[in-house]
Formats: sequence, structure tokens, C-alpha cells
Amino acid sequence: MKNILYKSFLVLAAGLMLGACEENAIEDHNNPVQGGAFIKFAHTSPTAPAVNFYLNSSKISGLAPTASGEEQGLSFTTTSVFPSSFGYSNVPAGTHNLQAISPAAAGGAVVAQGNVALAEGGHYTAFLLGLAEPYETLLVESKMPEANYSRSYIRVVNVAENAPSALDAVVVRTATSETAETRTSIGNDVSYKGQTDYVAIDAQGSYVVELTLEGAEGPVVLKSASFSPIAGRVYTLIVRGDFATAAGSLLIRDR
Repeated sequence: MKNILYKSFLVLAAGLMLGACEENAIEDHNNPVQGGAFIKFAHTSPTAPAVNFYLNSSKISGLAPTASGEEQGLSFTTTSVFPSSFGYSNVPAGTHNLQAISPAAAGGAVVAQGNVALAEGGHYTAFLLGLAEPYETLLVESKMPEANYSRSYIRVVNVAENAPSALDAVVVRTATSETAETRTSIGNDVSYKGQTDYVAIDAQGSYVVELTLEGAEGPVVLKSASFSPIAGRVYTLIVRGDFATAAGSLLIRDR
């Protein structure tokens, strides 16, 4: 009899525990986003202080605070893009006041601001630009290509200060013992604040992007670090810095 009562108690306890777990379980929110616009942020000014980006006074970008709890911001030399891994932040569509504001410990000053119009379903990158006050923001639309899991895509955005009036961008697949070098134009005459369309490339091998003057045969003024694209992914090469001192590039993943 005691054994029967003990087993009954175990069954009842297990049922109560299961009910409690279900009641307090964390909801699974894995449904795809159905509305709004999509935006990422890039600190591309070599002289501006660290900032966080706000839309209508709501902080959108954010890094983990220091061990002492001090707010951190995006900076040119450390973490310069948010989201830092890939993708975009989902925000309401419409017209917003975009602000780049320094962290509280640095004074909480408005470094740059401007109004932006974000279309429903649109993808955008907001850049912080300039070499001295007043700094400015630039909104660039990302016209995302259709998903293709057999190719990769890449584009170039030129936000480097003192850039030549026009740059030609070529993506070069490095030659191997089995394959010859291949060169694919990404775009021509990419001026300051300009961008190219996304261009499909084979998702195999090692690549660099070369920026040239006077066409593909002109002198190379900037070469990216080598990268190996993955099928289905979409990339942007940001040309940044200052051509008068030290221009460079940063490859980020959009999708």
C-alpha cells in the first residue's frame, strides 16, 4: 500500500512540475519578421568619437557595457558596424530623425543627425562621415538580390574621405594550380558616397577587390584583404578612411 501511494505521489509531482514548466516556459519567437524596415549602422569617420545611433530618440545600436557598466559605442578603430555579425535591425518604416550620439561617459553629445525615410521592407545602411565637425550621416539603400544558394554577391560602397573622383572596382579570384585568375567588374566610376549594385560571383576560391583608376588596367590604389565567399551570402565592401593619409576597406556580411 505504501509503495502504491509513493508511486502515485511521484506521478502527481511530475505532473505538477510539468505544468509549472509549461506555464513559465519562455515563448519561442522564431517567426519571420513581417513588417517594418531594416537598417544597420557603420562608423566610418576616422576622426569622430565613438557613437551610438538613435532613431527618434530611441537607441538602436548597442554594444555590451564594460565590466564597470560603462556604456560603449561604435568606433572607427574597434567595433564599427552594428549588427556586428550580419543582418539588419528591424525598425518601423517611415520618416525618422537619425542621430549619432556619443556615450554618456564621453558627454552624450549629438555628433551628427539628419532625417531619413525608411520604406516598408527596405534595407539600409547609415554611415557616419566626415573628418571634422560638423560630421554627417549618409543613408545608403541595400537593394538585396534574390536568394541564390549557388552563388555569392558583393557590392562596393565608397565613403572614404578625399577619394579620387571616380574609382573602378574589380573582384579578382586568385589563381590556383587548377584554375586561372578571373576578374569581374563590380562597378565603374564609384565616387565618394557612391555605391555599386550587387554582383554575383562564384562561391569558391579566394578573392580580393581591387580599386583602380582609369579603368581595370589602371593603377591599383587600394586592395582589400583576401576573403572566401560562402554560397548564398551577400557582402558589402566598405571603402573607408582617408585617401590623403590611410584609406582602407572593411568587408561586412549583409545576409
